[in-house]
Amino acid sequence: MSSKETVDDSAVLSRFRDGNGVLGLSEEYALSLPTALWFVVFLGLPIAVIVYYSFLTYSTFNVVQEFTLYSWQETVLSDTVIDTFVRTLVVGVTVTLVTLVFAYPIAYYLRFQTSELMGIILLLFMVIPFWTSELIRVLGWYPILGRSGMVNWVLLSLGVTSEPLRWLMFSNFSQLVGYLQNYLVFMAAPIYISLSQIDEDLLDASETLRGGPIATFRNVTFPLSLPGVAIGSMFTFVLAVGNLTVPSFLSSGESTITTLIYLEVNRGLNYPNAGAISIALLVVIFAFVFALFRVVDISDIAQS
Repeated sequence: MSSKETVDDSAVLSRFRDGNGVLGLSEEYALSLPTALWFVVFLGLPIAVIVYYSFLTYSTFNVVQEFTLYSWQETVLSDTVIDTFVRTLVVGVTVTLVTLVFAYPIAYYLRFQTSELMGIILLLFMVIPFWTSELIRVLGWYPILGRSGMVNWVLLSLGVTSEPLRWLMFSNFSQLVGYLQNYLVFMAAPIYISLSQIDEDLLDASETLRGGPIATFRNVTFPLSLPGVAIGSMFTFVLAVGNLTVPSFLSSGESTITTLIYLEVNRGLNYPNAGAISIALLVVIFAFVFALFRVVDISDIAQS
Protein backbone atom coordinates (compact mmCIF):
# COMPACT_ATOMS: atom_id res chain seq x y z
CA MET A 1 0.00 0.00 0.00
CA SER A 2 1.43 3.38 -1.03
CA SER A 3 1.97 6.25 1.37
CA LYS A 4 -0.58 8.32 -0.57
CA GLU A 5 -3.31 5.69 -0.03
CA THR A 6 -2.41 5.56 3.66
CA VAL A 7 -2.76 9.32 3.93
CA ASP A 8 -6.14 9.24 2.13
CA ASP A 9 -7.47 6.51 4.45
CA SER A 10 -6.27 8.42 7.48
CA ALA A 11 -8.01 11.53 6.23
CA VAL A 12 -11.31 9.65 5.79
CA LEU A 13 -11.07 8.13 9.27
CA SER A 14 -10.24 11.54 10.69
CA ARG A 15 -13.33 13.04 9.07
CA PHE A 16 -15.49 10.29 10.59
CA ARG A 17 -13.99 10.86 14.03
CA ASP A 18 -14.67 14.57 13.72
CA GLY A 19 -18.30 13.87 12.76
CA ASN A 20 -17.78 15.08 9.18
CA GLY A 21 -18.27 11.83 7.29
CA VAL A 22 -20.04 11.26 3.98
CA LEU A 23 -22.32 14.17 3.09
CA GLY A 24 -21.47 15.73 6.42
CA LEU A 25 -23.04 12.83 8.34
CA SER A 26 -21.55 11.19 11.39
CA GLU A 27 -20.07 7.70 11.13
CA GLU A 28 -23.23 5.98 12.43
CA TYR A 29 -25.55 7.76 9.99
CA ALA A 30 -23.14 7.32 7.07
CA LEU A 31 -22.95 3.56 7.61
CA SER A 32 -26.74 3.26 7.78
CA LEU A 33 -27.24 5.32 4.62
CA PRO A 34 -27.17 2.36 2.15
CA THR A 35 -29.76 0.47 4.20
CA ALA A 36 -32.00 3.52 4.42
CA LEU A 37 -31.67 4.09 0.68
CA TRP A 38 -32.56 0.45 -0.02
CA PHE A 39 -35.72 0.72 2.08
CA VAL A 40 -36.76 3.96 0.38
CA VAL A 41 -36.28 2.60 -3.15
CA PHE A 42 -37.64 -0.92 -2.70
CA LEU A 43 -40.21 -0.39 0.06
CA GLY A 44 -41.13 3.27 0.46
CA LEU A 45 -41.61 4.10 -3.24
CA PRO A 46 -43.69 0.98 -4.10
CA ILE A 47 -45.94 1.60 -1.11
CA ALA A 48 -46.31 5.23 -2.13
CA VAL A 49 -47.36 4.15 -5.65
CA ILE A 50 -49.94 1.73 -4.23
CA VAL A 51 -51.34 4.44 -1.94
CA TYR A 52 -51.56 6.80 -4.92
CA TYR A 53 -53.48 4.26 -7.01
CA SER A 54 -55.86 3.51 -4.15
CA PHE A 55 -57.28 7.05 -4.43
CA LEU A 56 -57.77 7.00 -8.20
CA THR A 57 -60.98 6.31 -10.15
CA TYR A 58 -61.65 3.02 -11.92
CA SER A 59 -63.71 2.82 -15.10
CA THR A 60 -64.04 -0.37 -17.19
CA PHE A 61 -60.51 -1.79 -17.29
CA ASN A 62 -59.03 1.69 -17.03
CA VAL A 63 -57.68 3.84 -14.22
CA VAL A 64 -58.74 7.47 -14.46
CA GLN A 65 -56.46 10.10 -12.95
CA GLU A 66 -59.20 11.52 -10.75
CA PHE A 67 -58.93 11.35 -6.98
CA THR A 68 -61.76 9.70 -5.12
CA LEU A 69 -62.46 7.81 -1.88
CA TYR A 70 -64.66 5.25 -3.60
CA SER A 71 -62.19 2.35 -3.26
CA TRP A 72 -61.92 2.96 0.47
CA GLN A 73 -65.57 3.66 1.23
CA GLU A 74 -67.25 1.11 -1.03
CA THR A 75 -64.61 -1.63 -1.10
CA VAL A 76 -62.46 -1.70 2.04
CA LEU A 77 -65.43 -0.90 4.30
CA SER A 78 -67.83 -3.29 2.54
CA ASP A 79 -69.20 -6.31 4.40
CA THR A 80 -67.52 -8.72 1.99
CA VAL A 81 -64.04 -7.29 2.50
CA ILE A 82 -64.48 -6.97 6.27
CA ASP A 83 -65.62 -10.61 6.52
CA THR A 84 -62.67 -11.66 4.38
CA PHE A 85 -60.32 -9.66 6.59
CA VAL A 86 -61.67 -11.41 9.68
CA ARG A 87 -61.34 -14.82 8.01
CA THR A 88 -57.76 -14.01 6.96
CA LEU A 89 -56.78 -12.91 10.46
CA VAL A 90 -58.30 -16.07 11.93
CA VAL A 91 -56.31 -18.14 9.44
CA GLY A 92 -53.12 -16.21 10.27
CA VAL A 93 -53.50 -16.60 14.03
CA THR A 94 -54.48 -20.28 13.75
CA VAL A 95 -51.55 -21.10 11.47
CA THR A 96 -49.18 -19.24 13.80
CA LEU A 97 -50.36 -21.14 16.89
CA VAL A 98 -50.34 -24.56 15.20
CA THR A 99 -46.90 -23.91 13.70
CA LEU A 100 -45.62 -22.90 17.14
CA VAL A 101 -46.93 -26.16 18.64
CA PHE A 102 -44.97 -28.19 16.08
CA ALA A 103 -41.88 -25.98 15.79
CA TYR A 104 -41.05 -25.50 19.47
CA PRO A 105 -40.44 -29.20 20.25
CA ILE A 106 -38.29 -29.46 17.12
CA ALA A 107 -36.19 -26.44 18.12
CA TYR A 108 -35.96 -27.71 21.69
CA TYR A 109 -34.75 -31.12 20.52
CA LEU A 110 -32.16 -29.62 18.18
CA ARG A 111 -30.84 -27.41 20.98
CA PHE A 112 -30.73 -29.76 23.95
CA GLN A 113 -30.70 -33.29 22.51
CA THR A 114 -28.11 -32.89 19.75
CA SER A 115 -24.71 -31.28 19.37
CA GLU A 116 -24.48 -27.73 18.11
CA LEU A 117 -23.16 -28.84 14.72
CA MET A 118 -25.79 -31.54 14.30
CA GLY A 119 -28.54 -29.12 15.34
CA ILE A 120 -27.51 -26.66 12.64
CA ILE A 121 -27.24 -29.43 10.03
CA LEU A 122 -30.71 -30.80 10.84
CA LEU A 123 -32.13 -27.29 10.78
CA LEU A 124 -30.64 -26.77 7.34
CA PHE A 125 -32.33 -29.98 6.15
CA MET A 126 -35.65 -28.25 6.83
CA VAL A 127 -34.73 -25.73 4.12
CA ILE A 128 -34.33 -28.41 1.42
CA PRO A 129 -38.02 -28.28 0.35
CA PHE A 130 -37.48 -24.61 -0.53
CA TRP A 131 -35.20 -25.70 -3.36
CA THR A 132 -38.41 -26.17 -5.33
CA SER A 133 -41.11 -23.58 -5.99
CA GLU A 134 -43.98 -23.08 -3.56
CA LEU A 135 -46.47 -24.14 -6.23
CA ILE A 136 -44.81 -27.55 -6.60
CA ARG A 137 -44.73 -28.01 -2.83
CA VAL A 138 -48.44 -27.22 -2.60
CA LEU A 139 -49.51 -29.37 -5.55
CA GLY A 140 -47.45 -32.21 -4.12
CA TRP A 141 -50.19 -32.77 -1.54
CA TYR A 142 -52.69 -33.79 -4.24
CA PRO A 143 -51.35 -37.36 -4.65
CA ILE A 144 -50.97 -37.63 -0.87
CA LEU A 145 -54.25 -36.25 0.49
CA GLY A 146 -56.52 -36.62 -2.55
CA ARG A 147 -59.44 -39.08 -2.74
CA SER A 148 -57.23 -41.55 -4.61
CA GLY A 149 -54.10 -40.42 -2.80
CA MET A 150 -51.66 -42.36 -0.67
CA VAL A 151 -53.33 -41.67 2.70
CA ASN A 152 -56.76 -42.83 1.55
CA TRP A 153 -55.25 -45.84 -0.20
CA VAL A 154 -53.53 -46.94 3.03
CA LEU A 155 -56.68 -46.42 5.11
CA LEU A 156 -58.80 -48.36 2.63
CA SER A 157 -56.24 -51.16 2.39
CA LEU A 158 -56.12 -51.56 6.17
CA GLY A 159 -59.90 -51.48 6.43
CA VAL A 160 -59.84 -48.40 8.66
CA THR A 161 -62.46 -46.74 6.46
CA SER A 162 -64.86 -48.01 3.84
CA GLU A 163 -64.65 -44.98 1.57
CA PRO A 164 -62.12 -42.22 0.88
CA LEU A 165 -62.00 -39.41 3.43
CA ARG A 166 -63.20 -36.27 1.69
CA TRP A 167 -62.02 -33.84 4.38
CA LEU A 168 -58.36 -34.61 3.74
CA MET A 169 -58.33 -32.44 0.62
CA PHE A 170 -59.84 -29.03 -0.23
CA SER A 171 -60.63 -28.33 3.40
CA ASN A 172 -59.36 -26.40 6.39
CA PHE A 173 -57.21 -29.43 7.21
CA SER A 174 -55.39 -29.49 3.87
CA GLN A 175 -55.00 -25.73 3.99
CA LEU A 176 -53.42 -25.95 7.44
CA VAL A 177 -51.09 -28.73 6.29
CA GLY A 178 -49.94 -26.57 3.37
CA TYR A 179 -49.22 -23.62 5.63
CA LEU A 180 -47.43 -25.81 8.15
CA GLN A 181 -45.17 -27.31 5.51
CA ASN A 182 -44.19 -23.89 4.19
CA TYR A 183 -43.64 -22.02 7.44
CA LEU A 184 -42.42 -24.56 9.99
CA VAL A 185 -38.79 -23.60 9.44
CA PHE A 186 -39.57 -19.88 9.81
CA MET A 187 -40.85 -20.59 13.31
CA ALA A 188 -38.29 -23.22 14.35
CA ALA A 189 -35.15 -21.33 13.31
CA PRO A 190 -35.66 -18.19 15.48
CA ILE A 191 -36.69 -20.34 18.46
CA TYR A 192 -33.57 -22.49 18.02
CA ILE A 193 -31.37 -19.37 17.91
CA SER A 194 -33.06 -18.00 21.02
CA LEU A 195 -32.62 -21.30 22.87
CA SER A 196 -28.96 -21.42 21.84
CA GLN A 197 -28.36 -18.12 23.63
CA ILE A 198 -29.56 -19.42 27.01
CA ASP A 199 -26.70 -19.59 29.50
CA GLU A 200 -26.16 -23.16 30.66
CA ASP A 201 -25.38 -21.84 34.15
CA LEU A 202 -29.00 -20.74 34.51
CA LEU A 203 -30.21 -24.25 33.81
CA ASP A 204 -27.66 -25.67 36.25
CA ALA A 205 -28.78 -23.17 38.88
CA SER A 206 -32.38 -24.27 38.47
CA GLU A 207 -31.33 -27.89 38.89
CA THR A 208 -29.28 -26.97 41.96
CA LEU A 209 -32.35 -25.33 43.48
CA ARG A 210 -34.17 -28.65 42.96
CA GLY A 211 -36.17 -27.39 40.02
CA GLY A 212 -37.43 -30.32 37.98
CA PRO A 213 -37.45 -30.40 34.16
CA ILE A 214 -40.96 -28.96 34.01
CA ALA A 215 -40.22 -26.18 36.50
CA THR A 216 -36.97 -25.32 34.70
CA PHE A 217 -38.76 -25.13 31.38
CA ARG A 218 -41.60 -23.04 32.77
CA ASN A 219 -39.46 -20.59 34.75
CA VAL A 220 -36.21 -20.45 32.79
CA THR A 221 -36.20 -21.97 29.31
CA PHE A 222 -39.51 -20.81 27.92
CA PRO A 223 -39.34 -17.18 29.20
CA LEU A 224 -35.83 -16.79 27.78
CA SER A 225 -36.95 -18.22 24.41
CA LEU A 226 -39.83 -15.74 24.00
CA PRO A 227 -37.83 -13.42 21.69
CA GLY A 228 -37.43 -16.31 19.26
CA VAL A 229 -41.11 -17.19 19.62
CA ALA A 230 -42.04 -13.57 18.85
CA ILE A 231 -39.85 -13.37 15.74
CA GLY A 232 -41.06 -16.75 14.50
CA SER A 233 -44.68 -15.71 15.09
CA MET A 234 -44.09 -12.51 13.14
CA PHE A 235 -42.63 -14.41 10.17
CA THR A 236 -45.37 -17.03 10.19
CA PHE A 237 -48.29 -14.63 10.60
CA VAL A 238 -47.11 -12.17 7.96
CA LEU A 239 -46.36 -14.93 5.44
CA ALA A 240 -49.63 -16.75 6.15
CA VAL A 241 -51.93 -13.75 5.68
CA GLY A 242 -50.05 -12.79 2.53
CA ASN A 243 -49.99 -16.24 0.95
CA LEU A 244 -51.88 -16.78 -2.31
CA THR A 245 -50.91 -20.31 -3.36
CA VAL A 246 -52.18 -22.31 -0.37
CA PRO A 247 -55.72 -20.82 -0.21
CA SER A 248 -55.99 -20.99 -4.00
CA PHE A 249 -55.14 -24.70 -4.35
CA LEU A 250 -55.79 -26.36 -0.97
CA SER A 251 -58.75 -24.53 0.57
CA SER A 252 -62.42 -25.32 0.18
CA GLY A 253 -62.95 -22.21 -1.92
CA GLU A 254 -63.10 -19.59 0.83
CA SER A 255 -61.33 -16.39 -0.11
CA THR A 256 -58.61 -14.63 1.84
CA ILE A 257 -57.50 -11.04 1.41
CA THR A 258 -54.71 -12.04 -0.97
CA THR A 259 -57.08 -13.97 -3.24
CA LEU A 260 -59.45 -10.99 -3.17
CA ILE A 261 -56.65 -8.66 -4.26
CA TYR A 262 -55.69 -11.09 -7.01
CA LEU A 263 -59.26 -11.28 -8.28
CA GLU A 264 -59.60 -7.48 -8.34
CA VAL A 265 -56.57 -7.25 -10.63
CA ASN A 266 -57.12 -10.41 -12.67
CA ARG A 267 -60.80 -9.95 -13.49
CA GLY A 268 -60.86 -6.27 -14.36
CA LEU A 269 -57.48 -4.63 -13.72
CA ASN A 270 -59.09 -2.74 -10.85
CA TYR A 271 -55.89 -1.31 -9.40
CA PRO A 272 -57.60 1.26 -7.12
CA ASN A 273 -59.59 -1.43 -5.28
CA ALA A 274 -56.60 -3.76 -5.13
CA GLY A 275 -54.39 -0.93 -3.88
CA ALA A 276 -56.84 0.09 -1.15
CA ILE A 277 -57.21 -3.48 0.11
CA SER A 278 -53.43 -3.96 0.00
CA ILE A 279 -52.76 -0.87 2.09
CA ALA A 280 -55.45 -1.90 4.58
CA LEU A 281 -53.79 -5.33 4.88
CA LEU A 282 -50.41 -3.66 5.36
CA VAL A 283 -51.79 -1.52 8.18
CA VAL A 284 -53.21 -4.62 9.90
CA ILE A 285 -49.86 -6.42 9.59
CA PHE A 286 -47.95 -3.45 11.00
CA ALA A 287 -50.41 -3.25 13.90
CA PHE A 288 -49.91 -6.95 14.68
CA VAL A 289 -46.12 -6.68 14.56
CA PHE A 290 -46.12 -3.50 16.67
CA ALA A 291 -48.38 -5.06 19.32
CA LEU A 292 -46.30 -8.26 19.36
CA PHE A 293 -43.01 -6.47 19.92
CA ARG A 294 -44.53 -4.21 22.55
CA VAL A 295 -45.22 -7.33 24.58
CA VAL A 296 -41.96 -9.22 23.90
CA ASP A 297 -38.51 -7.61 23.93
CA ILE A 298 -36.42 -8.96 21.04
CA SER A 299 -33.38 -6.74 21.58
CA ASP A 300 -31.20 -9.61 22.86
CA ILE A 301 -31.75 -11.93 19.91
CA ALA A 302 -31.64 -9.02 17.46
CA GLN A 303 -28.11 -8.16 18.62
CA SER A 304 -26.80 -11.68 18.17
